[in-house]
Amino acid sequence: LTHEEYKKRELLIKRIKELSLEQVIEEAAYIWFNRIIAIRYMEINDMLPLTKDNQSLGIRVLSSKDNVPDPEILKFTNLMNPELDIDFKKEKYAELKDDNEKFKYVLLLVCKKLGRVIPQVFDGVTDYIDILIPDNLLNDTGFVTKVINEVPENNFKQVEIIGWLYQYYNQTEKDRVMSEKNAYKKNEIPYATQLFTPDWIVQYMVQNSLGRFWIEHSDEDDMVENWKYLVKENIETKKEKLNPVEITFIDPCCGSGHILVYAFELFYQMYLINGYNKKDIPELILKNNLYGLDVDDRAGQLSILSIILKAREYDKTIFNKKIVQNLNILSIQESNNISDFALETLNENIKNKIKYLKKSLENSKEYGSLIVMEDIDYTEVIEYIEQAPINFETINLRENCLPLIKIARILSKKYNIAVTNPPYVIKAKLEMKLRNFLDKNYKKFSNDLFTAFIKRMENFLISNDSYYSMITPHSWMTLGDLIDIRNELLENYSIINMAHMGVGAFGTDFGTTAFVISSEKKDNFNSIFIELSPYKTSEDKKINFLKAKRYQINQEIFKTLPNKAIAYTISKNMLKNFTNGVLGKVIITREGMTTGNNDKFLRMWFEIENNKMTIYNDINCNSKWFPYNKGGVCRKWYGNKEYVVNWEDSGKEIKNFKDEKTGRTRSHNYNGEFIFKDGITWGAFSSIGASFRISEKNTLFDSKGSMAFAYNNDNLLYYLALLNSNVVKKYLEFLSGTRDTKPGHLLNLPFIFKEKPLVEVNKLVKLNISISKNDWDSFETSWDFKKHPLLEFIDSMPGLHDSNLKVPPTHLKIVKNNYGEGCFIADELPMRARISDSFRKWEEYTEKQFNTLKNNEEELNKIFIDIYGLQDELTPEEEDKDVTIRKADQEREIKSLISYAVGCMFGRYSLDKEGLIYAGGDFDQVYKKYKGEYGGWAGASLANYTVLNDNGKEIDLSFEVDNDNVIPITDEAYFGDDIVERFKKFISVAYGKETLNENLDFIAETLGKKGTETSEDTIRRYFVNDFFNDHVKIYQKRPIYWLFDSGKKNGFKALIYMHRYNENLVPKIRLDYLHRMQTTYEKLLSDINYKLTTELSMTDKKETQKKQADLNAKLQEIKEYDEKIAHIANQRISIDLDDGVKVNYEKFKDILAKIR
Repeated sequence: LTHEEYKKRELLIKRIKELSLEQVIEEAAYIWFNRIIAIRYMEINDMLPLTKDNQSLGIRVLSSKDNVPDPEILKFTNLMNPELDIDFKKEKYAELKDDNEKFKYVLLLVCKKLGRVIPQVFDGVTDYIDILIPDNLLNDTGFVTKVINEVPENNFKQVEIIGWLYQYYNQTEKDRVMSEKNAYKKNEIPYATQLFTPDWIVQYMVQNSLGRFWIEHSDEDDMVENWKYLVKENIETKKEKLNPVEITFIDPCCGSGHILVYAFELFYQMYLINGYNKKDIPELILKNNLYGLDVDDRAGQLSILSIILKAREYDKTIFNKKIVQNLNILSIQESNNISDFALETLNENIKNKIKYLKKSLENSKEYGSLIVMEDIDYTEVIEYIEQAPINFETINLRENCLPLIKIARILSKKYNIAVTNPPYVIKAKLEMKLRNFLDKNYKKFSNDLFTAFIKRMENFLISNDSYYSMITPHSWMTLGDLIDIRNELLENYSIINMAHMGVGAFGTDFGTTAFVISSEKKDNFNSIFIELSPYKTSEDKKINFLKAKRYQINQEIFKTLPNKAIAYTISKNMLKNFTNGVLGKVIITREGMTTGNNDKFLRMWFEIENNKMTIYNDINCNSKWFPYNKGGVCRKWYGNKEYVVNWEDSGKEIKNFKDEKTGRTRSHNYNGEFIFKDGITWGAFSSIGASFRISEKNTLFDSKGSMAFAYNNDNLLYYLALLNSNVVKKYLEFLSGTRDTKPGHLLNLPFIFKEKPLVEVNKLVKLNISISKNDWDSFETSWDFKKHPLLEFIDSMPGLHDSNLKVPPTHLKIVKNNYGEGCFIADELPMRARISDSFRKWEEYTEKQFNTLKNNEEELNKIFIDIYGLQDELTPEEEDKDVTIRKADQEREIKSLISYAVGCMFGRYSLDKEGLIYAGGDFDQVYKKYKGEYGGWAGASLANYTVLNDNGKEIDLSFEVDNDNVIPITDEAYFGDDIVERFKKFISVAYGKETLNENLDFIAETLGKKGTETSEDTIRRYFVNDFFNDHVKIYQKRPIYWLFDSGKKNGFKALIYMHRYNENLVPKIRLDYLHRMQTTYEKLLSDINYKLTTELSMTDKKETQKKQADLNAKLQEIKEYDEKIAHIANQRISIDLDDGVKVNYEKFKDILAKIR
């Protein structure tokens, strides 16, 4: 190593000790990323300062003029150019044989040169990074090559490209951090929170804060012609005239400098129109106008770079000016390294100032610009440190104290304009240190980092004549928890204007709003609100900014609303309805329970033994599991009955569940006086607004499935109708705004009760509940599911659709199915039913139910529109998407019929009795293998179950239940008892032998029958490839039918029913099924090997060899699988259904199909 290389190596070792190896690697990666992007931008825009006077030579460092990764600078004539100001040694260069090594050598020299010009990016404390320069930068997969080939050159014509690429660089780590359930660590917050704000939103914020301020304080407004997003309607008369040099602008979360760059553009126009010399303006802006802070050193580098390059666009000599290295744009640093020992000998005044600095900026990377500092004069401190004799103490202060003074000055300064896109992180995702800081300094604003920054932005402003602008989640406009923010704004400040983005400004985001606030409380002032939420994408919002609907409203009106919501679209009629009282006078709401550990205390109802649930037992019995409302998908009137909760012994285990570290009880909100009562429930979150459902007795409820209870239960259906009406939907847009409807929002709804329509309302609601319940119960994920609808709607009369077949009238009768529909059936004649006919009738039925429900909902809408006098604001019509029951879907229905058939094979369901037959307990008490006390036959243990015990009454089964709870799935018909053969038997029994082939064809066509496949082939392919995945999806990753699976070659697959599992089952699968499969493959291979010794055509030989290879692969796979399954089989593992699918499935994960 050379002396310089050794020095850098020592610096690297020191840095690793200070941070960690992982952090230093990340630091090196982002610094080299920043350097290469900066050089790329400068070379394309002819800005690279490679001469002694820091001008461009027109030589590219990363590419050629043809824009390929063949660096121009490597041409010997360029390297020997006397104007090139790099420390090039041609002897050393000649020693390097590899082009990549030559490039690294020259690139390091260029970076060293740039380090003298822009040390914040290319030098500073990171000079040790040189030895971590990436290898093979010019190779096909090298970073330089990728930048050149994958990012169009034209994109580098604007400096914002730096921010775009930085967001791309961060994306992988951002995705990782965002997926973590734990609180974000200090160094993770930037990844989780940094968003690149679209150009047009930046322009809106800066034009309506800085631009507006300038218009009010100058005689010049010609420059506003190009300010497309300036809201001009309520700009006031001219105020005291200001010189541009007097105006200060800060972005306290400046990221990659996007907002500051655009502010630079506006300042440049201001100076220009005031007659300043063009060459002086960039330096004046950097010196007097722009301030920026960020907790992230990477972002700090890029914001500095972006601003300097923006200045370079207007001033070719800017690199020679001292301001470049003394910007008011910094990444926040911590005072943790200031030595207490270094302070001991200082005079009291200096010591106290440094102590204050140290205390204020301790762990400042946690708190960032949220730190508020006093305006202190540090001149004496600076003079002492700079003039003091050099020793350990003064070196410590010089390195650690001086950089902090500038940060302190920026944090304590007051500004004319503050604009930012702050971090969005809810308090629960923050580490305890930051939570405590927020509680101490921003108590009423501590819900989220962005809410704290709303308060901090107020503190940045010069009182009475300044503006701040932000883009934030729009939740603060309506949420009850954030009423203090609204109080603060409405009482002390003025909302100038707002561009309400809604969802989509940042892609699939959570809903945002951009706004401008004046520090002056203005009387008789109308704020402007621009409604952009109807437009789906950021581009749509941008295009429609000028066309979008605008509202002018005095913010004092918001103070009259129950929760002071920023409800800018509310009409006078809607406001007037609040004078009649609120819904809170007739209902009481309760946020539901938090169990403290849902994995421990909650189950999907189908996971556990049915005899342990109150669904199937009296509420006063000793059941363990009780129905539990937990929100769910958008569904009105009835449904989302999926979860059960462990409430054994009145919730004893939940109530005593404590945190192991603190000893505190983790569960809360038991609502003991309200559980098991009739009420109304809804989901906490929904993309299309809240949907309200009836909740019957015997139910508990979750924090995500809160409930409302009526003081007078006779009117409960009236309240449910009101809540599901478009009247309430409209009011909730104001009161909840976001997709999160809280209990308090309901209490604040205006309430008007009319006796006259009560009977009609109740009649319609009862019908709506009935229709929705029938829909919910038509699918096997409902605990009240009785029979598959394609079996309910069987036209089972022989030849019903065959005009040539005559059936004597005495053999016909009509019955009603579970849906109240009349169906023909034949008495004592063979079945001849078509699934296609059943589907047609089901389709007609669901269409009728859908239309009835839609009409009913529209009639209820009309009733409540009339009651509330909102005929001018609302219409009763609904879109189909607002109706929350399902129309028939052929593919879904056929797949669910297959699932029902599998349930019948295992005994979960039966063709001979409706509802759930078996889900845990003693199987042999429910099903029997022979009828009668003394009946039986040889080999009864191998026989299927043929009799159902229905509370002592024996029913002969038309479709037998599998004897041993194992059903093999094979890709060819190797056995007579595999799942396809059983399925054919099921269809034959259910619909008749005569229509079997026709029905199999209909099923296969629905499943996507391929070219030469038979219908049986298609059904077999579905079972092999797709059935389990569909089952996992329908049962929400908690499959009750488990798939034993050897692997990708499909060597062995077999289904079992979890509720019939016992510890002898895995050994049985191995010995009776896996080994049987192995023997079959060996026999087939033996036959094929013999066949290949005979004369075969080329085609036959290729086909046979292909089959041989497939069987060999299958055989090898199941031999390897046999070792895995033997390990599990020998353990004789038992399961407890109370533990749920996830826990039990995990015990067998090595031999079961992966749940995806």
